[in-house]
Amino acid sequence: SKFYCVTVTAPTNIACIKYWGKKDPVPNTPLNDSASVTLHQDDLKTVTSCACSPDFSDHRLWLNGEEVDVTDLTGRF
Repeated sequence: SKFYCVTVTAPTNIACIKYWGKKDPVPNTPLNDSASVTLHQDDLKTVTSCACSPDFSDHRLWLNGEEVDVTDLTGRF
């Protein structure tokens, strides 16, 4: 049967000054300004892979190379 797998990366973003709340929800403007820094992916990034197949019988999750028990989370998938 078919097996699907995808891997994506995302840069790390550090919020130096974070906005709190919304000034006006209609045009979606923040209450105050914010400032952040996005690091280059050569320096620091997250890497996420996902695989699926009709042959898989269980939901399984690995974080930082270690399998995590998702028994109590299966209702969320």
